[in-house]
Amino acid sequence: MILGAFTGLTTHGGIQQYGRLAAAVIAIRAQETGEKYRLLGLNDPRGRHQLRVADANFTVTGFGRNKPRFAAAVLCNARAVRLAYLNHPNLAPLGLGLRALKPAARYVISTYGFEVWEPLSMPRRLGLRHASVVTAIAQYNATKTIESQGIEARRIAIVPCALDPDFCTANGSAPPPLSRRTSGPMLLTVARLVRREQKGIDNVIEMLPEIRKTVPGVYYVVVGDGDDRARLEQLARDRGVGDRVTFTGAIGDAAVRSFYQSCEVFVMPSRSEGFGIVFLEAMALGKPVIGGNHGGTPEIWDDGTAGFLVEHGDIGALAERTGGLLRDAELRARMGVAGRRIVASRFRFDHFRRNFGQLLS
Repeated sequence: MILGAFTGLTTHGGIQQYGRLAAAVIAIRAQETGEKYRLLGLNDPRGRHQLRVADANFTVTGFGRNKPRFAAAVLCNARAVRLAYLNHPNLAPLGLGLRALKPAARYVISTYGFEVWEPLSMPRRLGLRHASVVTAIAQYNATKTIESQGIEARRIAIVPCALDPDFCTANGSAPPPLSRRTSGPMLLTVARLVRREQKGIDNVIEMLPEIRKTVPGVYYVVVGDGDDRARLEQLARDRGVGDRVTFTGAIGDAAVRSFYQSCEVFVMPSRSEGFGIVFLEAMALGKPVIGGNHGGTPEIWDDGTAGFLVEHGDIGALAERTGGLLRDAELRARMGVAGRRIVASRFRFDHFRRNFGQLLS
C-alpha cells in the first residue's frame, strides 16, 4: 500500500497545491498498478473529501487538526505500507515510527522553503536523515536542507512545483471587483501577508511614488490576507499612495485568475522565496514577472527573459524595472511569450507526474 500523509489538501497555498499534485500522482500510480493507497490530511476538516486533479479523482480523510488521531491512523497502517509519502518536514517523526514498526518500509518527505533553512528539532531532523528520499522544489532549497539538517546529498531529489492543470484550462472568470480603479495600468501581487515571509510588498509600496512620476495612473492590487496586512495598509497611507493600493483579502479562484489576466505586471520581490507557484500562474497567462533575486526564484527564469530579478530592498532598481515594463508594451508582450514557453517546457503537471512518479517505484 502507498500511504500519503499531508498537512492538508483542501485549503489554498503552495504547499497544499504541491500536496494535491502528489496525491494525484499517487492515485494515478495506484490505479495503473492495482496497488491500494490511502490519503490522510491532518488539518483538513474531519471526514472524507473528494478531490480532483487533472484526470485523477481521489479521497482524502481529514482529521480536523487532531494530531493524536492523525498519528495513530498513520501508524496503524504501518504493516501494510510499502511506501509512505509525508508532505512536510513537520511529519518527519512519523517516518521513524513507520520504520520502527516495519523496517522494510520506505518513506519520502517533501521540503519547500524557509522551514528547513534553519536546524529543525532533533526528531524532525532524524526523520529527514533516515528518509529514503527527501524532495526539494529547487536546487537552492536542496542545498539549504543538506547544510541545515545534515542530510546526505544522495538522498535529495529535486521535484519542482508545477501548475495545477485546471488553472491552465479554466474557462471564464469573475470580473475584478475594482471598478473604481481601472483607469491605469495594474501591478499585482498574490501572496500570504505574513511578515516573516518578507514577500516584498512593502518594497512595492515604497516605490509607487517614484513610479507615479512617469506612470501617474498606476495602481497596485494585493491579493491575499494575513497578520501583516494592517502594517502594509498603514505604510501605503504613510507614503501617500493609500488611494492607489487595494488589499482584496482572500478571494475565490476565479477572481484571482481575473486579476492575473487584468494586470500589466506581476511583482513579488521576496527576500526568502522557496520557489513561488504564483510566478508560474502569472507566466502561464502571459504576464511579465518581477521577483527577488533570492532563494529558489532565480531557478524559474533568467533575469531579462520572462521578467526581471531584483535584490530585496533595492527600491531604486525595483522602480526602474517596474517602470520600464509599464512604459514598454512590446517588452511586456515579449516577456509574456517567454514566460508561457518556460512554463510549458518545464512546469506542467506531466513534468511533475514524471518526476514524482519515479519516487513511487
